[in-house]
Amino acid sequence: MVEVTFRDLLSISIVMGIMSGTMATMLRYFSAGMDGDPLASVKFGAYFGAGVTSLTLIYGGWRLLELKRGRGTRTHVDKVANLRELLTPLDAHAAGLPWSSEKAWRTSTHIRQERGTLTLDLHDMDLQGARRILDLIIENRPMIGRIRIITGRGKNSPDRPVLRPMVNERLTPIAKALDWQIVAKLGSITLRPLGKRPTVKVWLVRFLFLVGPFSIALALSFEELAGSGAREQGRIFGTAAGVVLTGLLASYRNRV
Repeated sequence: MVEVTFRDLLSISIVMGIMSGTMATMLRYFSAGMDGDPLASVKFGAYFGAGVTSLTLIYGGWRLLELKRGRGTRTHVDKVANLRELLTPLDAHAAGLPWSSEKAWRTSTHIRQERGTLTLDLHDMDLQGARRILDLIIENRPMIGRIRIITGRGKNSPDRPVLRPMVNERLTPIAKALDWQIVAKLGSITLRPLGKRPTVKVWLVRFLFLVGPFSIALALSFEELAGSGAREQGRIFGTAAGVVLTGLLASYRNRV
């Protein structure tokens, strides 16, 4: 996963604000009718875009601070080396496969880091060995964390895909119990730990920090959207929406 800096966050926030403001301006203009005041629509779009930029900066900045603080207290772990050591016994099993002289499965070549994600390639491994690998991953899931398992699409199988169905059948029933999210793609399956739920104290700190800016930004946006006839109702609705949204955002899990 690519590390996002505060400069990146600022750029992302501005772009999101411009996009949101433009869309809000268009929606307000067309909803008010083509004969409406264009300046009022632009004003609303500016409010909305500024609100989105501010909320993205606040929420993203808080999240970056939490991540940096967590990295500062965490010792570096070479997950590739750990997984290679864990699966070393499978090297001997793979060496005895009929095709090992041409395309051997090895921990040194089939376990690697790709785009920041621990990657395990099951190509060149037989069904028995792949099942044993999955068993070891399941047994050691806290140490392994996020992992991408390349299963292939079964194009080289004589009859039908073998590895992919086995991996699905093995992981799908237990994923929820292990707090794993399964992200399936054509040739791979990524196991992503859901992370721990925040404690009441952590949730409360997040909520108190974010609720003010979120409620104010949404109250101003909905007040402007409601127009002169229902500004108070728009402000009340925006404030309530800010509180609810803050509660949801404060509940996010710390993923690996």
